[in-house]
Amino acid sequence: MENQEQTTAVEQQYLWAVGLDTEVFPPDSLIGDRYRVLSSQIVVDTDTFSLPELPNEFQTYVVSYLKLSRLSLHLPRPYGLLLLGEELALSEVFLLENVPIDRQGKLCPTLAETWAKSSALRQINLLWQVLNLWQPLAEQNMTRTLFDPQLVRVDGMWIRLLELKADVTAVHIAQLGDIWVQWLDDAKPEIAEPIAEFFYSLGRGEYDINSAIAYLDQVSLKLMQDQPLTVRIASATDVGMQREHNEDACYPDIKRQKRSEQADSMRDRLAIVCDGLGGHEGGEVASSLAIKTLEQQLKTLLHQAENDPDFSAQGFIAQLEMVARVVNNQIVAINDQQHRQAQQRMGTTLVMAVMPRPNGKPSNEVYVVHVGDSRLYCVTTDNLRQVTLDDDVATRETTLGYNFYAYSAQRIDGGALIQALGTRSSDMLVPRVQRFLIDEDCVLLLCSDGLSDFDRVDQISQDYLVPILTENKPLDLSCKDLIDQANHLNGHDNITVAIMRCRFVEESAEDLAEENDLVVSDQTSSEEADTEDIPQQKEEDVAGALVTTSYQDAAADDEDTEGGVSVSETAKTELAVPKQTNSAFIVALVLVALILGSGLAAMQFPQVKDWVRQHLPTNLQKFVP
Repeated sequence: MENQEQTTAVEQQYLWAVGLDTEVFPPDSLIGDRYRVLSSQIVVDTDTFSLPELPNEFQTYVVSYLKLSRLSLHLPRPYGLLLLGEELALSEVFLLENVPIDRQGKLCPTLAETWAKSSALRQINLLWQVLNLWQPLAEQNMTRTLFDPQLVRVDGMWIRLLELKADVTAVHIAQLGDIWVQWLDDAKPEIAEPIAEFFYSLGRGEYDINSAIAYLDQVSLKLMQDQPLTVRIASATDVGMQREHNEDACYPDIKRQKRSEQADSMRDRLAIVCDGLGGHEGGEVASSLAIKTLEQQLKTLLHQAENDPDFSAQGFIAQLEMVARVVNNQIVAINDQQHRQAQQRMGTTLVMAVMPRPNGKPSNEVYVVHVGDSRLYCVTTDNLRQVTLDDDVATRETTLGYNFYAYSAQRIDGGALIQALGTRSSDMLVPRVQRFLIDEDCVLLLCSDGLSDFDRVDQISQDYLVPILTENKPLDLSCKDLIDQANHLNGHDNITVAIMRCRFVEESAEDLAEENDLVVSDQTSSEEADTEDIPQQKEEDVAGALVTTSYQDAAADDEDTEGGVSVSETAKTELAVPKQTNSAFIVALVLVALILGSGLAAMQFPQVKDWVRQHLPTNLQKFVP
């Protein structure tokens, strides 16, 4: 009964009624005996278990809404279309969902109203989001929307549009500069000068959309030099209540949660969740191989980004797309070699969050790579947003403009995936890479559908995700609680979660203590990991070798193995593994270093000196300076 009440509360949603005559339909009246008017154009569906009404044909503007609904972070989605009145005097009421209305049924404030109250980082972020909406809106001739102050709303750290307006005359990005220049007096002091220069130059037409976005990128990066951002990551996976095998995989590896066990280039900057497809023998292989290959590739990519003076967002996005195709090629090769066909072909979903440090500088940008129906959510103390959009039939039908989502989701195959890594060649794969900025403390939750099915994340976020921010709840405990809730409310599938907690604070003693707690709570796993170090090293090296081969053969046909090295052949290659160094050898090495004088600098550190004294024989300790 409790679960049923929770579900009903989630399904209750506010709608925005475009074209509603507020004089004919005052508050508390019903539209079409179904939609209750709360205030102005805000209505509530009183019968959410029935499909909304639709006409037989959609007008052009409705199709534009459907195609733009892929931008679910910022744009509303068509919900229903009512025809009211008599045949010769029909009026349309267009109902939109996913609109900027808060939990109390009030419209979120406009960008103009929010600007003066925002931090410098948020002011840049809000402008940045508006500019990033320009191109997709221009493709549907809807950029006029961004000039209407009543339509551009702010919900937490997100720009969200109330409705769309078609371009009736030519529009230019310079018009945004003319509007924004009026806000200069309320720009925060630390950005007042660069923003003033930007607004006036934009108004004079000196920027195109790409150069304008790039300028704000640089302003944001400069701001971040004085904004400490601490990121901590934890992950966990569980077989669930009904499956015999766990086909999910994640990064950080569940047996290596300690930050010290992660490569410097990836520490606190990468989280991945993969949900394997193709049964026990296939799904586990695909997801595991995907994680290992991604780990090897991202280690190199993030290191390059940190040392690249010419780092660019577009270049990094292109590299992330290539990495996804590399993983795809590996799995496709195994499928082809094993002659797997149709449903027997193994594959995996992917959701990955990456936070690079461009040219070694701290940044607040997040890149999300997504294939399939594993999801990423962004949670703040008063806001929950689903960042990714599932790659399923229902979403495809909607974003192609064929039907409203409520109807597409009713199809028998509505939830079927339209793509996953490994199921087909890379020229047919469309990895989706999104980029956004964070400007307040938040939690990024990556999860497989074992948790997200039936909107469970929405239902449990207040009790199990918000406390990570408000109460500094330990991440390992949070992962466990999320899995417990998924088993309790769903339980039908494997469950995997990864949590990235982002806070604008200096690294504290609590952060370090939390890491120690994480190690203690996972002591058994750590002991198991120690016994697997050498095999694990072999697997990672193989993954790295596979990726190198894929880059060289990226242009070749996936099924063409003549003259090349197959995946199975590469996996059989014996790789040298460094042997563990014993303590006697370490002692001898230290002695040699001391004798040669190269260890004198190290002896200036108390920790090094104490360690040497503890491990040297008593008769040799006199040589320690």
